[in-house]
Amino acid sequence: MFPRVDKGALEAVTVNISGGIAGGDRIEGRIICSPDTELLVTSQAAERVYRARTADKPSEILTSCHIATQARLDWIPHGTIFFDGSQLRRHMTVEMEASSSFLFLESRMFGRIGSGEVMQVLNLRDRLTVRRDGRLILEDLLRLESSDVAPLLAQKAIANDQFAVATLVLVSPAAEGLLVPVREKLEAVGPHEFAASAWNGMLIIRGVASSGWLLEKTIRQILPVLRDGRPMPATWRS
Repeated sequence: MFPRVDKGALEAVTVNISGGIAGGDRIEGRIICSPDTELLVTSQAAERVYRARTADKPSEILTSCHIATQARLDWIPHGTIFFDGSQLRRHMTVEMEASSSFLFLESRMFGRIGSGEVMQVLNLRDRLTVRRDGRLILEDLLRLESSDVAPLLAQKAIANDQFAVATLVLVSPAAEGLLVPVREKLEAVGPHEFAASAWNGMLIIRGVASSGWLLEKTIRQILPVLRDGRPMPATWRS
């Protein structure tokens, strides 16, 4: 869908009409941003990855992006909810120019907290690959393949007993200059478990929270800084 917006970038909203991802599903997408264009891609709602049967192959979501000179792509979907027993292989690849910009958000909720579900079995590989001017600058992989996930998430070095995690990545000529404003915003929003670092033309933020809503509340405070004051996506305005 393409919501009507008063001004700013073209917005595209992805819609999964099946209601979620089931075992063996395969989804592929391609995004091309021509020179001097600006595109925001979000989702209609949180994605759900359902419990898979033992014989099912892992679901696959493959997305390739090309961002041309002076173009900008903001990938800001709602989070992904992983049901106990779900299986997923997800990989986003980005080819971009030195003068272009790419903003990435992925938030993940492990188990249906509101329903009292405790995540036990998960088979997940979630990967982001970014190349700038043909050179690999970022390879980020989350791999959780376990029949006893809850104790792993409880470890301080993994999720500190939190069940929602987020990663934000900004690759842009202006990225490193936003480190201080981002940290100031994080301090202003109060107690949180988020951290930010910047190097090599990238700004990366990671955070954990006890629920998807608490995670999103902090993300909503950070995004205007990363997006230079641009309005929130249409499906986020609630």
